[in-house]
Amino acid sequence: MRIQLNIFQKMLLLLLALLTPVMALYYYSNHKSIGVIQEELIKSNLNRMELFMAQLDASIEKFELVSAPMLVDTNVLEYLYNLSLSDYTMMKTRLLIQEKLSLASVSGNWRNDVTVYFPQRGEGISSSPSYEYDREEFVSRFSLGWSYSENLGMGSGFTRTYVTAGDQSARPGDQDVAVRINLYKWSFENLLDAYKSGHSGNPFFYKAGHAVIASRSADGPATDEVVAELGDRVRSRTSGYLIRSLEDKPYLITYYYSNLLDWHLVDAVPLDQIVGPIKQQRVLFGAASVILLMTGIAAASALYWNVQRPIFHLVRGVQRIKRGDYAYRLPKKANNEFAFLMQNFNEMSAQIQDLIENVLQSRIHARDATLKQLQAQIHPHFLYNCLGFIINMTKMGQNRAVIDMAHHLADYYRYTTRMDNQGVSLGEELAFVRLHLEILRLRSDSLTYGIELPEELADLRVPRLLIQPLVENALVHGLENVDYPGRVEIRVCVREGRVRVEVDDNGKGLKAEEIDRLLAELRVPAGEYAGCGLWNVNQRLQGHFGADARIAVSPSRLGGLSVKLIWGLETATIREESE
Repeated sequence: MRIQLNIFQKMLLLLLALLTPVMALYYYSNHKSIGVIQEELIKSNLNRMELFMAQLDASIEKFELVSAPMLVDTNVLEYLYNLSLSDYTMMKTRLLIQEKLSLASVSGNWRNDVTVYFPQRGEGISSSPSYEYDREEFVSRFSLGWSYSENLGMGSGFTRTYVTAGDQSARPGDQDVAVRINLYKWSFENLLDAYKSGHSGNPFFYKAGHAVIASRSADGPATDEVVAELGDRVRSRTSGYLIRSLEDKPYLITYYYSNLLDWHLVDAVPLDQIVGPIKQQRVLFGAASVILLMTGIAAASALYWNVQRPIFHLVRGVQRIKRGDYAYRLPKKANNEFAFLMQNFNEMSAQIQDLIENVLQSRIHARDATLKQLQAQIHPHFLYNCLGFIINMTKMGQNRAVIDMAHHLADYYRYTTRMDNQGVSLGEELAFVRLHLEILRLRSDSLTYGIELPEELADLRVPRLLIQPLVENALVHGLENVDYPGRVEIRVCVREGRVRVEVDDNGKGLKAEEIDRLLAELRVPAGEYAGCGLWNVNQRLQGHFGADARIAVSPSRLGGLSVKLIWGLETATIREESE
């Protein structure tokens, strides 16, 4: 089944067809753009971390290169092994060592201490003026690699101890000389502040079992939440990233492992600050698309109500006029160019209605006059037959038949001369037919007949003398001059919604070409044919029941001719109600 769409529906479909691929392509490209930006952001953060850790390791290694050679410094060795020096020389050498340690300490931008230990002598020289030797402190914090210690005197930090080659396996307290470097937490906080400068992340150093080292301007989600999301990733020597929701916001968490310090650098970057503007553009584009769609719907609605609806009313008006509803008028609601068309359409409908009513009234009068004329033509024809019967019965001395015929003829003309009501019931019409057949039986005892009329059809209205001419033709043209008993059967029934009155006889009948010629004569229009009989009945039948009513002629099942009057049951009912 083909779907018919109006202009409004077509415009909506066109608008959707235009917006749908545009929106689909935009959201697809937007999604791809966000993915690319996230990938680039991940690479950028990892590269930035890698560069930062490389610079950190280089700085620490540079500091080691400056501090570690103090193990073999001539002044240190002289102070350690030349015990014959005077107190003044020992004091001077000590000051020289302390000056060199101070120079090593200030060689980088680090908050640090460099200390030379002489465990065998129970002494130590440090770049920090307030340092005092503590054997237990030296032993507890002895580490050949970088380790994190709490409370280094000036705060927490990383520490590492250097000894001469070959002494690594000895006990810390048995060393001749050792150099220890303390890198304080402050320096790493400064580095994180510098790393965060111009960056929207929240970087910090982390190692399991120790407090995190964060920048002084740390903000965003708590470091313990970030660590909890990382889980076992920061317990292994790996680097990578993950995206998690923290505080109901998406964050890119990157982590990088330092082989030198054995700590992880962790950074949590809020993705909304990076991809937020793109998502905001997506929302704005969606809102603009919705506004465009609503504007299109409003425009289509305006077009529908100002163009489509008036056209619809005009089309419906034409269809109503086509169906014969000439009283239909268009609503006068339009306030545009269609108002002129609707007004003229209503005026045209009114004019057509007036013309149709006038023509219809004239046709009704003409039809009534024609019916009365045709009916008047039948009266003398029947009268001639009846008078001929009376003459014959009088000659034969059948006085009773003559009297009965006279009475019946008087009743018949009393019935037919009533001009006030030209319609009768089917039962009344067949009662007169039965009376006529009874009269004709007076002429011939061999004539028999049968009438079948269902009770539900007895009240149908028909024109007067509609069936009697058919019976008379059957008797005159079919059964006259036959040498066997004649029979006429009349049957009324309804088939496929049409009333059928069938008149059958067992007379001589007609040949096929004679039947065709008779049917052709029935189709001759009024005014071009002056005959009577079946032609008059056909004219009266169509004049009363419409052009669909007809007469059918065919060989009868009784052996003679069968003449059928056929008209629609609905038409008969409408006629009955109108009368």
